Amino acid sequence: MPEVRPAGPYPLEGINLETWLVRFDKNGVCTSPGTRAALLAALAAKPTSPVLFFSHGWNNDFADAVDLYRTFLSRLQEVLQTNPLPPGPAPIFVGITWPSIWLPSDSGPQMAAAGPIGQNPETERVAEELLDILPSSTDWDRFYQLIHAARLTQAEAGELAGMLKPAVKADRVGPDEAPASEDKIVAAMNAMQAARGGAPVRDNLDDFGTVGGTAGAGPGAAGILSYLDPRWAVRLASLYIMKDRAGTVGSNGVAALLRDIKQSTQGPLHMAGHSFGAKVMLSALAAQPAGGRPARSLLLLQPAVSHLSFAATVPGREGPGGYRSVLDRVVNPIVTTYSNHDIPLHEIYHLALLRREDLGELQIAAGETAAGNPPNAYAALGGYGPRGAGQRLINTIPGPGEALDLAGARLIGLDGSVPNRIGSHGGVATEFTAWTLRALMALP
Repeated sequence: MPEVRPAGPYPLEGINLETWLVRFDKNGVCTSPGTRAALLAALAAKPTSPVLFFSHGWNNDFADAVDLYRTFLSRLQEVLQTNPLPPGPAPIFVGITWPSIWLPSDSGPQMAAAGPIGQNPETERVAEELLDILPSSTDWDRFYQLIHAARLTQAEAGELAGMLKPAVKADRVGPDEAPASEDKIVAAMNAMQAARGGAPVRDNLDDFGTVGGTAGAGPGAAGILSYLDPRWAVRLASLYIMKDRAGTVGSNGVAALLRDIKQSTQGPLHMAGHSFGAKVMLSALAAQPAGGRPARSLLLLQPAVSHLSFAATVPGREGPGGYRSVLDRVVNPIVTTYSNHDIPLHEIYHLALLRREDLGELQIAAGETAAGNPPNAYAALGGYGPRGAGQRLINTIPGPGEALDLAGARLIGLDGSVPNRIGSHGGVATEFTAWTLRALMALP
Protein backbone atom coordinates (compact mmCIF):
# COMPACT_ATOMS: atom_id res chain seq x y z
CA MET A 1 0.00 0.00 0.00
CA PRO A 2 1.23 3.55 -0.66
CA GLU A 3 2.64 5.50 2.23
CA VAL A 4 0.06 7.75 3.86
CA ARG A 5 1.52 11.17 4.59
CA PRO A 6 -0.02 13.71 6.93
CA ALA A 7 -1.87 16.55 5.22
CA GLY A 8 0.56 19.40 4.76
CA PRO A 9 3.46 20.65 2.65
CA TYR A 10 5.68 18.21 0.78
CA PRO A 11 9.24 19.48 1.29
CA LEU A 12 11.57 19.13 -1.69
CA GLU A 13 15.25 18.60 -0.96
CA GLY A 14 17.30 21.76 -1.36
CA ILE A 15 14.27 23.98 -1.99
CA ASN A 16 13.70 26.92 0.33
CA LEU A 17 10.15 27.62 -0.77
CA GLU A 18 7.05 26.17 0.84
CA THR A 19 6.09 23.32 -1.50
CA TRP A 20 2.86 21.33 -1.82
CA LEU A 21 1.84 18.35 -3.96
CA VAL A 22 -1.80 17.57 -4.74
CA ARG A 23 -2.72 14.27 -6.38
CA PHE A 24 -5.43 13.51 -8.95
CA ASP A 25 -6.61 10.26 -10.51
CA LYS A 26 -7.20 9.70 -14.22
CA ASN A 27 -10.72 11.14 -13.98
CA GLY A 28 -9.55 14.33 -12.32
CA VAL A 29 -10.72 13.34 -8.85
CA CYS A 30 -8.46 14.66 -6.10
CA THR A 31 -7.03 11.69 -4.19
CA SER A 32 -5.37 13.82 -1.49
CA PRO A 33 -8.36 15.80 -0.16
CA GLY A 34 -6.73 16.40 3.21
CA THR A 35 -3.69 17.99 1.60
CA ARG A 36 -5.94 20.01 -0.69
CA ALA A 37 -7.87 21.42 2.26
CA ALA A 38 -4.67 22.14 4.18
CA LEU A 39 -3.21 23.92 1.15
CA LEU A 40 -6.21 26.20 0.77
CA ALA A 41 -6.08 27.03 4.49
CA ALA A 42 -2.37 27.83 4.21
CA LEU A 43 -2.99 30.11 1.22
CA ALA A 44 -5.77 31.90 3.07
CA ALA A 45 -3.34 32.52 5.95
CA LYS A 46 -0.87 34.13 3.51
CA PRO A 47 -3.27 35.96 1.18
CA THR A 48 -0.64 38.05 -0.65
CA SER A 49 1.94 35.33 -1.33
CA PRO A 50 2.54 34.55 -5.02
CA VAL A 51 1.52 31.03 -6.04
CA LEU A 52 3.52 28.91 -8.51
CA PHE A 53 1.11 26.31 -9.92
CA PHE A 54 2.82 23.60 -12.00
CA SER A 55 1.83 20.40 -13.83
CA HIS A 56 4.23 17.72 -15.05
CA GLY A 57 3.69 15.99 -18.38
CA TRP A 58 3.23 12.57 -19.89
CA ASN A 59 5.16 9.46 -18.84
CA ASN A 60 6.05 10.84 -15.43
CA ASP A 61 5.45 8.76 -12.33
CA PHE A 62 5.39 10.37 -8.89
CA ALA A 63 9.17 10.27 -8.50
CA ASP A 64 9.65 11.80 -11.96
CA ALA A 65 7.24 14.62 -11.13
CA VAL A 66 8.98 15.34 -7.84
CA ASP A 67 12.36 15.38 -9.57
CA LEU A 68 11.12 17.78 -12.26
CA TYR A 69 9.70 20.15 -9.66
CA ARG A 70 12.79 20.00 -7.47
CA THR A 71 15.18 20.53 -10.37
CA PHE A 72 13.17 23.39 -11.87
CA LEU A 73 12.88 25.14 -8.51
CA SER A 74 16.61 24.65 -7.94
CA ARG A 75 17.31 26.48 -11.21
CA LEU A 76 14.85 29.21 -10.22
CA GLN A 77 16.54 29.66 -6.84
CA GLU A 78 19.91 30.00 -8.57
CA VAL A 79 18.54 32.65 -10.93
CA LEU A 80 16.95 34.59 -8.07
CA GLN A 81 20.20 34.63 -6.10
CA THR A 82 21.81 36.92 -8.67
CA ASN A 83 18.63 38.49 -10.06
CA PRO A 84 16.23 38.82 -7.12
CA LEU A 85 12.62 39.81 -7.51
CA PRO A 86 11.37 43.03 -5.90
CA PRO A 87 10.83 42.67 -2.14
CA GLY A 88 7.69 40.81 -1.17
CA PRO A 89 6.39 37.56 0.33
CA ALA A 90 8.01 34.33 -0.79
CA PRO A 91 6.14 32.32 -3.42
CA ILE A 92 4.30 29.15 -2.46
CA PHE A 93 4.76 26.24 -4.89
CA VAL A 94 1.86 23.93 -5.73
CA GLY A 95 2.64 20.95 -7.96
CA ILE A 96 0.03 18.48 -9.11
CA THR A 97 0.56 14.82 -9.86
CA TRP A 98 -1.64 12.78 -12.17
CA PRO A 99 -1.33 9.27 -13.64
CA SER A 100 0.39 10.21 -16.88
CA ILE A 101 2.70 7.21 -17.10
CA TRP A 102 1.79 4.18 -19.14
CA LEU A 103 4.97 2.94 -20.70
CA PRO A 104 8.05 2.73 -18.47
CA SER A 105 10.81 5.20 -19.26
CA ASP A 106 13.49 4.28 -16.76
CA SER A 107 14.36 0.63 -17.33
CA GLY A 108 13.20 -2.28 -19.40
CA PRO A 109 14.27 -5.04 -21.75
CA GLN A 110 16.48 -4.38 -24.75
CA MET A 111 14.66 -4.45 -28.07
CA ALA A 112 16.46 -7.27 -29.85
CA ALA A 113 16.27 -7.84 -33.58
CA ALA A 114 14.94 -11.36 -33.14
CA GLY A 115 13.08 -13.36 -30.56
CA PRO A 116 9.95 -12.44 -28.58
CA ILE A 117 9.94 -9.59 -26.12
CA GLY A 118 8.14 -11.75 -23.58
CA GLN A 119 6.33 -10.51 -20.50
CA ASN A 120 7.57 -7.12 -19.35
CA PRO A 121 6.23 -4.12 -17.41
CA GLU A 122 5.38 -2.29 -20.62
CA THR A 123 2.86 -4.85 -21.82
CA GLU A 124 1.41 -5.25 -18.34
CA ARG A 125 0.69 -1.51 -18.22
CA VAL A 126 -0.82 -1.75 -21.69
CA ALA A 127 -3.23 -4.46 -20.60
CA GLU A 128 -4.22 -2.56 -17.46
CA GLU A 129 -5.23 0.49 -19.49
CA LEU A 130 -6.77 -1.25 -22.48
CA LEU A 131 -8.96 -3.65 -20.48
CA ASP A 132 -11.17 -0.66 -19.71
CA ILE A 133 -11.11 0.71 -23.27
CA LEU A 134 -11.21 -2.11 -25.79
CA PRO A 135 -14.45 -4.06 -26.26
CA SER A 136 -15.04 -7.31 -24.41
CA SER A 137 -15.03 -9.14 -27.75
CA THR A 138 -11.28 -8.44 -28.17
CA ASP A 139 -9.23 -11.58 -28.81
CA TRP A 140 -6.85 -11.00 -25.92
CA ASP A 141 -4.74 -14.09 -26.63
CA ARG A 142 -4.02 -12.83 -30.13
CA PHE A 143 -3.53 -9.30 -28.85
CA TYR A 144 -0.78 -10.45 -26.49
CA GLN A 145 0.83 -12.51 -29.21
CA LEU A 146 1.09 -9.42 -31.38
CA ILE A 147 2.36 -6.93 -28.80
CA HIS A 148 4.87 -9.47 -27.45
CA ALA A 149 6.31 -10.09 -30.89
CA ALA A 150 9.77 -8.77 -31.68
CA ARG A 151 8.60 -7.73 -35.15
CA LEU A 152 5.32 -7.42 -37.02
CA THR A 153 4.76 -7.79 -40.72
CA GLN A 154 2.66 -5.10 -42.34
CA ALA A 155 -0.27 -7.54 -42.35
CA GLU A 156 0.17 -8.29 -38.64
CA ALA A 157 0.43 -4.56 -37.95
CA GLY A 158 -2.91 -4.11 -39.70
CA GLU A 159 -4.41 -6.83 -37.53
CA LEU A 160 -3.16 -5.13 -34.36
CA ALA A 161 -4.36 -1.76 -35.65
CA GLY A 162 -7.86 -3.21 -36.03
CA MET A 163 -7.83 -4.26 -32.40
CA LEU A 164 -6.63 -0.84 -31.25
CA LYS A 165 -9.11 1.25 -33.23
CA PRO A 166 -11.38 1.94 -30.22
CA ALA A 167 -8.38 3.42 -28.36
CA VAL A 168 -6.93 5.35 -31.29
CA LYS A 169 -9.81 7.76 -31.78
CA ALA A 170 -9.95 10.24 -34.61
CA ASP A 171 -10.01 13.81 -33.35
CA ARG A 172 -13.46 15.33 -33.30
CA VAL A 173 -12.93 17.72 -36.20
CA GLY A 174 -16.59 17.58 -37.19
CA PRO A 175 -19.75 15.51 -36.89
CA ASP A 176 -18.83 13.54 -40.01
CA GLU A 177 -15.41 12.52 -38.72
CA ALA A 178 -14.87 8.80 -39.26
CA PRO A 179 -13.00 6.55 -36.83
CA ALA A 180 -9.34 5.96 -37.55
CA SER A 181 -8.94 3.16 -40.11
CA GLU A 182 -6.47 0.31 -39.88
CA ASP A 183 -4.63 1.75 -42.88
CA LYS A 184 -4.17 5.14 -41.22
CA ILE A 185 -3.02 3.57 -37.96
CA VAL A 186 -0.45 1.43 -39.78
CA ALA A 187 0.65 4.45 -41.83
CA ALA A 188 1.21 6.38 -38.61
CA MET A 189 3.21 3.48 -37.16
CA ASN A 190 5.39 3.40 -40.28
CA ALA A 191 5.95 7.15 -40.18
CA MET A 192 6.76 7.19 -36.47
CA GLN A 193 9.23 4.33 -36.76
CA ALA A 194 10.81 5.79 -39.90
CA ALA A 195 11.19 9.16 -38.19
CA ARG A 196 13.41 7.50 -35.61
CA GLY A 197 15.66 5.78 -38.11
CA GLY A 198 13.82 2.56 -38.78
CA ALA A 199 14.18 -0.17 -36.18
CA PRO A 200 14.10 0.78 -32.49
CA VAL A 201 17.10 -0.57 -30.63
CA ARG A 202 16.51 0.30 -26.98
CA ASP A 203 13.64 0.76 -24.58
CA ASN A 204 14.06 4.44 -23.74
CA LEU A 205 10.85 6.39 -24.04
CA ASP A 206 11.11 10.16 -23.81
CA ASP A 207 7.41 10.93 -23.63
CA PHE A 208 6.06 9.87 -27.02
CA GLY A 209 8.82 7.33 -27.50
CA THR A 210 12.31 8.55 -28.32
CA VAL A 211 14.27 5.53 -29.48
CA GLY A 212 17.66 4.96 -30.95
CA GLY A 213 18.13 4.11 -34.59
CA THR A 214 20.06 4.79 -37.76
CA ALA A 215 21.43 8.33 -37.77
CA GLY A 216 20.30 10.79 -40.38
CA ALA A 217 16.83 9.45 -41.08
CA GLY A 218 13.99 11.92 -41.05
CA PRO A 219 10.21 11.72 -41.12
CA GLY A 220 9.07 9.39 -43.87
CA ALA A 221 12.63 8.46 -44.81
CA ALA A 222 12.01 4.74 -44.83
CA GLY A 223 8.66 4.66 -46.64
CA ILE A 224 6.91 1.36 -45.97
CA LEU A 225 9.18 -0.60 -43.67
CA SER A 226 9.68 -4.34 -43.99
CA TYR A 227 8.63 -4.86 -40.39
CA LEU A 228 7.28 -2.85 -37.49
CA ASP A 229 7.96 -2.78 -33.80
CA PRO A 230 4.59 -3.44 -32.11
CA ARG A 231 5.36 -0.86 -29.48
CA TRP A 232 4.73 1.90 -32.05
CA ALA A 233 1.09 0.80 -32.08
CA VAL A 234 1.08 0.88 -28.30
CA ARG A 235 2.67 4.33 -28.24
CA LEU A 236 0.14 5.63 -30.75
CA ALA A 237 -2.73 4.45 -28.55
CA SER A 238 -0.96 5.92 -25.54
CA LEU A 239 -0.66 9.29 -27.28
CA TYR A 240 -4.41 9.56 -27.74
CA ILE A 241 -5.39 8.14 -24.36
CA MET A 242 -3.01 10.33 -22.38
CA LYS A 243 -3.89 13.39 -24.44
CA ASP A 244 -7.55 12.87 -23.54
CA ARG A 245 -6.63 12.20 -19.93
CA ALA A 246 -4.68 15.45 -19.63
CA GLY A 247 -7.75 17.35 -20.79
CA THR A 248 -9.99 15.47 -18.35
CA VAL A 249 -7.69 16.03 -15.39
CA GLY A 250 -7.34 19.71 -16.27
CA SER A 251 -10.98 20.54 -16.96
CA ASN A 252 -12.26 18.57 -13.97
CA GLY A 253 -10.07 18.39 -10.88
CA VAL A 254 -7.38 20.97 -11.63
CA ALA A 255 -9.96 23.52 -12.78
CA ALA A 256 -11.77 23.16 -9.45
CA LEU A 257 -8.53 23.49 -7.50
CA LEU A 258 -7.59 26.55 -9.55
CA ARG A 259 -10.95 28.14 -8.76
CA ASP A 260 -10.49 27.48 -5.04
CA ILE A 261 -6.91 28.78 -5.05
CA LYS A 262 -8.12 32.05 -6.58
CA GLN A 263 -10.79 32.28 -3.90
CA SER A 264 -8.32 31.55 -1.08
CA THR A 265 -5.66 34.12 -1.95
CA GLN A 266 -5.27 37.46 -3.67
CA GLY A 267 -1.60 36.80 -4.43
CA PRO A 268 -0.48 36.66 -8.06
CA LEU A 269 -0.95 33.25 -9.66
CA HIS A 270 1.82 32.03 -11.97
CA MET A 271 1.01 28.84 -13.86
CA ALA A 272 3.29 26.45 -15.74
CA GLY A 273 2.94 23.12 -17.50
CA HIS A 274 5.30 20.75 -19.28
CA SER A 275 4.35 18.50 -22.23
CA PHE A 276 0.80 17.26 -21.66
CA GLY A 277 0.94 19.17 -18.38
CA ALA A 278 0.54 22.25 -20.56
CA LYS A 279 -2.77 20.77 -21.76
CA VAL A 280 -3.73 20.19 -18.12
CA MET A 281 -3.21 23.85 -17.26
CA LEU A 282 -4.74 25.15 -20.49
CA SER A 283 -7.83 23.01 -19.92
CA ALA A 284 -8.10 24.22 -16.33
CA LEU A 285 -7.94 27.84 -17.46
CA ALA A 286 -10.39 27.28 -20.32
CA ALA A 287 -12.88 25.85 -17.81
CA GLN A 288 -12.83 29.02 -15.69
CA PRO A 289 -15.83 31.34 -16.03
CA ALA A 290 -15.34 34.25 -18.39
CA GLY A 291 -14.67 37.50 -16.55
CA GLY A 292 -13.24 35.84 -13.43
CA ARG A 293 -9.95 36.79 -11.82
CA PRO A 294 -7.22 35.87 -14.31
CA ALA A 295 -3.89 34.22 -13.68
CA ARG A 296 -0.94 36.59 -13.71
CA SER A 297 1.19 34.47 -16.06
CA LEU A 298 1.30 31.17 -17.94
CA LEU A 299 4.50 29.44 -19.04
CA LEU A 300 4.14 26.47 -21.40
CA LEU A 301 7.25 24.30 -21.48
CA GLN A 302 7.49 22.19 -24.65
CA PRO A 303 3.70 21.90 -24.79
CA ALA A 304 2.27 18.79 -26.42
CA VAL A 305 -0.68 20.58 -28.03
CA SER A 306 -1.36 21.93 -31.50
CA HIS A 307 0.64 24.92 -32.69
CA LEU A 308 -2.75 26.33 -33.76
CA SER A 309 -4.27 26.05 -30.27
CA PHE A 310 -4.51 29.86 -29.96
CA ALA A 311 -5.17 30.64 -33.63
CA ALA A 312 -7.98 33.01 -34.60
CA THR A 313 -9.06 30.50 -37.25
CA VAL A 314 -7.96 26.92 -37.87
CA PRO A 315 -7.63 25.90 -41.54
CA GLY A 316 -10.10 23.21 -42.48
CA ARG A 317 -12.50 23.68 -39.58
CA GLU A 318 -14.82 26.34 -38.28
CA GLY A 319 -13.87 28.59 -35.40
CA PRO A 320 -10.70 29.40 -33.49
CA GLY A 321 -8.15 27.17 -31.83
CA GLY A 322 -9.40 25.29 -28.79
CA TYR A 323 -7.46 27.40 -26.29
CA ARG A 324 -7.86 30.84 -27.82
CA SER A 325 -10.14 31.86 -24.94
CA VAL A 326 -7.22 31.32 -22.54
CA LEU A 327 -5.58 34.46 -23.96
CA ASP A 328 -8.21 36.43 -22.02
CA ARG A 329 -7.71 34.46 -18.79
CA VAL A 330 -4.08 35.50 -18.24
CA VAL A 331 -3.00 39.07 -17.43
CA ASN A 332 0.43 39.06 -19.04
CA PRO A 333 1.54 37.48 -22.32
CA ILE A 334 1.40 33.70 -22.46
CA VAL A 335 4.91 32.40 -23.11
CA THR A 336 5.67 29.06 -24.74
CA THR A 337 8.95 27.33 -25.52
CA TYR A 338 9.73 25.19 -28.56
CA SER A 339 12.81 23.47 -29.98
CA ASN A 340 13.90 21.39 -32.93
CA HIS A 341 15.80 19.20 -30.45
CA ASP A 342 12.48 18.02 -28.99
CA ILE A 343 12.30 14.84 -31.05
CA PRO A 344 8.82 13.71 -29.93
CA LEU A 345 7.23 17.09 -30.70
CA HIS A 346 9.37 18.17 -33.66
CA GLU A 347 9.52 14.86 -35.55
CA ILE A 348 6.81 12.51 -34.31
CA TYR A 349 3.75 14.33 -32.98
CA HIS A 350 2.44 15.48 -36.36
CA LEU A 351 2.92 12.00 -37.80
CA ALA A 352 0.91 10.26 -35.11
CA LEU A 353 -2.22 12.41 -35.01
CA LEU A 354 -4.82 10.82 -37.26
CA ARG A 355 -6.87 13.67 -38.73
CA ARG A 356 -8.71 14.06 -42.01
CA GLU A 357 -6.47 13.61 -45.03
CA ASP A 358 -6.96 17.15 -46.39
CA LEU A 359 -6.02 18.77 -43.12
CA GLY A 360 -2.93 16.63 -42.78
CA GLU A 361 -1.54 17.91 -46.07
CA LEU A 362 -2.03 21.60 -45.40
CA GLN A 363 1.18 23.63 -45.22
CA ILE A 364 1.31 26.47 -42.69
CA ALA A 365 3.46 29.54 -43.44
CA ALA A 366 5.89 30.64 -40.76
CA GLY A 367 8.25 33.44 -39.92
CA GLU A 368 11.98 33.16 -39.41
CA THR A 369 12.72 30.70 -36.63
CA ALA A 370 15.48 28.20 -36.00
CA ALA A 371 12.99 25.40 -35.38
CA GLY A 372 11.70 25.66 -38.94
CA ASN A 373 8.23 25.75 -40.44
CA PRO A 374 5.43 23.49 -39.17
CA PRO A 375 5.29 20.55 -41.61
CA ASN A 376 1.49 20.34 -41.55
CA ALA A 377 -1.60 21.58 -39.75
CA TYR A 378 -1.09 19.19 -36.84
CA ALA A 379 2.43 20.13 -35.79
CA ALA A 380 3.06 20.52 -32.07
CA LEU A 381 3.35 23.85 -30.30
CA GLY A 382 6.46 22.59 -28.50
CA GLY A 383 8.06 21.57 -31.78
CA TYR A 384 7.49 24.65 -33.95
CA GLY A 385 6.02 27.46 -31.89
CA PRO A 386 2.61 29.14 -32.20
CA ARG A 387 1.02 30.35 -35.43
CA GLY A 388 -2.12 32.23 -36.44
CA ALA A 389 -2.55 34.10 -33.16
CA GLY A 390 -0.70 37.38 -33.66
CA GLN A 391 2.24 35.80 -31.87
CA ARG A 392 5.77 37.13 -31.55
CA LEU A 393 8.58 34.61 -32.00
CA ILE A 394 11.94 35.18 -30.31
CA ASN A 395 14.57 33.14 -32.12
CA THR A 396 16.68 32.27 -29.07
CA ILE A 397 15.39 31.89 -25.53
CA PRO A 398 17.46 34.28 -23.36
CA GLY A 399 19.51 33.20 -20.37
CA PRO A 400 20.10 34.86 -16.98
CA GLY A 401 21.03 38.51 -17.38
CA GLU A 402 20.01 38.63 -21.04
CA ALA A 403 17.20 40.92 -22.13
CA LEU A 404 13.77 39.32 -22.50
CA ASP A 405 11.19 41.64 -23.98
CA LEU A 406 7.73 40.35 -23.12
CA ALA A 407 5.81 43.24 -24.69
CA GLY A 408 4.05 43.58 -28.00
CA ALA A 409 1.93 40.41 -28.19
CA ARG A 410 -0.48 38.31 -26.15
CA LEU A 411 1.42 35.17 -27.14
CA ILE A 412 5.21 34.86 -27.27
CA GLY A 413 7.22 31.89 -28.49
CA LEU A 414 10.80 31.31 -27.31
CA ASP A 415 12.92 29.09 -29.55
CA GLY A 416 15.33 26.86 -27.63
CA SER A 417 16.88 25.30 -30.74
CA VAL A 418 20.01 27.46 -30.95
CA PRO A 419 22.39 27.11 -29.26
CA ASN A 420 20.73 23.96 -27.97
CA ARG A 421 19.20 25.75 -24.97
CA ILE A 422 16.36 23.22 -24.86
CA GLY A 423 18.12 20.03 -25.86
CA SER A 424 15.30 17.48 -25.52
CA HIS A 425 11.63 17.14 -24.76
CA GLY A 426 12.37 16.67 -21.08
CA GLY A 427 15.15 19.28 -20.92
CA VAL A 428 13.00 22.06 -19.49
CA ALA A 429 14.41 22.49 -15.98
CA THR A 430 17.20 24.85 -17.01
CA GLU A 431 18.55 28.31 -16.26
CA PHE A 432 16.88 29.54 -19.45
CA THR A 433 13.36 28.46 -18.52
CA ALA A 434 13.92 29.62 -14.93
CA TRP A 435 14.99 33.02 -16.24
CA THR A 436 11.79 33.15 -18.32
CA LEU A 437 9.64 32.42 -15.27
CA ARG A 438 11.54 35.01 -13.27
CA ALA A 439 10.81 37.58 -16.01
CA LEU A 440 7.10 36.72 -15.92
CA MET A 441 7.01 36.95 -12.13
CA ALA A 442 8.55 40.43 -12.28
CA LEU A 443 5.80 41.81 -14.54
CA PRO A 444 3.07 43.86 -12.83
